Parts: sequence; structure tokens; C-alpha cells
Amino acid sequence: MRRRRSGEQSSQVVRRILFSGDGSAGDLIPLVLMAREFQRAGYEVCVCGSSEFSQIAWDFGVPFEGYPHDYSKIYLDNQRTGYVHNIRDSIRHQQELFEGEFDVLSKLAPDYDVLINFLGELFVPSIAEAYGMPNIKLFTFPVVFSERYGPPAGLPFVSENKHINRLLWRAAVFSSRHFFSFHDTVSQLRARLGLPPAGDLATENARCDHMMIGLYRELMPPCPAWDRFDHSYIGPCIPSDDVKLSVELDAFLEQGSPPIYVGFGSMRHANADELTQTILAAVRDVGVRVVLAQATSKLGNGLEDQDDVHVLREYPIPHHILFPRLKAAVHHGSWITTHLAARAGIPQLVLPQASDQYQWADRISKAGLGPRGVDMNRMKVRKLSAAIEQLVQRDDYAANANALGDRVRGIDGPRNAVALFERIKGGFETRRPVGVTLP
Repeated sequence: MRRRRSGEQSSQVVRRILFSGDGSAGDLIPLVLMAREFQRAGYEVCVCGSSEFSQIAWDFGVPFEGYPHDYSKIYLDNQRTGYVHNIRDSIRHQQELFEGEFDVLSKLAPDYDVLINFLGELFVPSIAEAYGMPNIKLFTFPVVFSERYGPPAGLPFVSENKHINRLLWRAAVFSSRHFFSFHDTVSQLRARLGLPPAGDLATENARCDHMMIGLYRELMPPCPAWDRFDHSYIGPCIPSDDVKLSVELDAFLEQGSPPIYVGFGSMRHANADELTQTILAAVRDVGVRVVLAQATSKLGNGLEDQDDVHVLREYPIPHHILFPRLKAAVHHGSWITTHLAARAGIPQLVLPQASDQYQWADRISKAGLGPRGVDMNRMKVRKLSAAIEQLVQRDDYAANANALGDRVRGIDGPRNAVALFERIKGGFETRRPVGVTLP
């Protein structure tokens, strides 16, 4: 791979874009969809992500380079309920991720003009800084200081009180520097790039040439604190391709009343059998049919399809085709599932367990799109059945969800990303890259 020399003039026309979405499938998919749209517009693109998700990029015809780690084996396979466990596991392997990102991106970066990355990647912007590349970030949940939204700490307490959230962000910054090793890891890798040590990671994570907020403005309204950096709402980058449901799923949907969906994306559950029984008891108590999505977990293992239950074992799941045919969705509260259900116009119930999921549970409830979330760390059949009963019986939830779906359905995040880039890229074409010498 060619390395830029110090003082070498960048391309007259910015045409080569490097994308990074190192995280779960839900973190990578929006970057892949965005990259495909840039590719259609004539740009040269490459997407980097966890090696296990290469098929996602290939399915959409996007060039892909895998990081030398498996995100699911590092994080998702070890999930279990418990706040402390989830917080600890969300940070304990950051060093492995950061070093993998360094190895791949330091080789690829010299051949690209711009870096676009998922906001949660705390090390990746150092690559853009080292090579003098413009850095655009895709914002899908708050990982920058906000007075309206607290950090995605995976705790059930969510507040919009600015004084409380200031304290929470300060605590997060203090912890990252003094309690957890990933701050030192970022600094060590920056030194290998010839950069000064990392400062306040929350503040540095907000430094970029532009922030693309890939969310519906109605679901996560802006925070005044974001005015300190350039940002634009582009809407979510979520699938919209016309695909077919399986024959078995289509037949189940046709044979009775509209079912609800219950699924937890890439989340794993050590007590999957117990969780399956809790879900079945709750939905049968309410008297609704259910599509139970196994995805990559063990949910529904050994369960045969019945008149009121269909276990969806195909993966990936075409939520954008399935959700409009359902009565409601019960899910873990990822930003992508939340937005897919919102676009479909169906009410939602969030069962949060970790990270930003509590934030989305709070947003759904406050927007009147469903009942208050049921914490998966403390879930009982009685609480779940009561919440599902509200979900499917309250007309206001259905009306609010349907109205929101009508308002947002035409928002195309990937196309908006390209249009925005075309407007702002003029300032990128006069940059000079910084010299980087790697061993």
C-alpha cells in the first residue's frame, strides 16, 4: 500500500472514501448501505468491519476489508444479564478492537481521501488525524457530550436533566482515564502514528469535519450542546431492498390475526431456554400470536411451530419487509430495530439489557409509541405480559406509531448522506495530509 508523504497534495477531486463500522451487525449495516449509495454515485469505496460480517458487505456488492477479530466472539457470545457484567464486558476487550483497527486502517488509509466512521469507534478518528484525512462520523446514539442524553452506560436510570447528565458524562470521562485501560491503549496507538496522547475521549470524539446524525429527528431530537460541532440529520441508513419472506413465515402471517414480533437482534442469552418460556407464557397470557426471532441466539431452540408461534430461524432477518405486516414489535432496543419499527408504523416495546438500549426504551415511551420498557435484567412473566397487553390494546400507541411512520417513511438516509457530502466536500479538496511514518 502507498503511504502519503509529508506535504504531498491531496487529490484534486475527492473520490475515494474509506468507511469503518467496527461493532455489531447493526453498527456495520448503515455504513454498508451508505457506501453502496456512494458507489452508485461514482465514488471508490471500501468498508471495514468485524471479519465475521463480510457477507453483509458482499451481499450489497460493497468492497470489504475485515478487522482481525470477531466481534460476536469477543462480546456477544459472553452476554448475560447483570448491569456490572455488561458494563465490564463492553470495555474489557477494547484493546483488541483498537489494535485490529490500527493494523488494517494504517495500511488502507493512504489510498483514500476521506474517512467515514461509526461514532462509537473511539480510536478510528486517530487514523484520519494522522493522515490528514477529513473525518465524517455517523451518529446513531449519543457517544458525544450531551446535556439532554446521558452516556450509553447500560444502566436503567435515564434522565434528561442537564445537571445529572453533565455529572454522568464527567464520570464516564474520569472512568475511561483512570479505571479502564482503553484510554491508555488509544494513547499508545496514537504514539505509533506520531500523535500526542489522547485527551478527554468524549470531547475528542466530537471533533470531526461533520457529524451525520443517522436517526429520525423525532425519535432523538437535537441537544443544544451539539451546536458546537457541524451536524446534520440525514435519517437512518436502514434496508429498503425488495426481498421475499420465507414460504413458511408468509404462510404463518396469512393464517391468522397479525402477530407481534419478539426478537433481540445480535444479543445472546445464556439463559435462552428460560427466556423463551417467559416470552411464550407472556404472549399466551395476552392471547396474541408471535413471530419469535432466533437470529444468532439460542432463543426458541427445539421449539416446534404452532398455530400461535413461528420461530424465525433465518438470518439476517428482513425486518423492513416483515414489520409492516405485524401488529407490534418487542425488541432489545437497538437503534436500528427501533427505526425499522418506526418506519413500519407499528407500536414498540423495548426490553433493554445493555448499552444505549435503555435510552431507546425511554425515547419510545416518551414519544407515545409504546409502554415503558421492561428491563430484561429484572424481567418476570407478569411484568412482561402486562406490558404486551398495553402494547397491543392501547389505540393511542397504534395511532401515534402509524402517524410517525407516515411522516418518516420517505426519508432515505443513504441518499441524504451522498447529497450532504456533495455539498460539503469542496472544503476537503484543499487539505494537505500529514506525514506518517510506520514501522
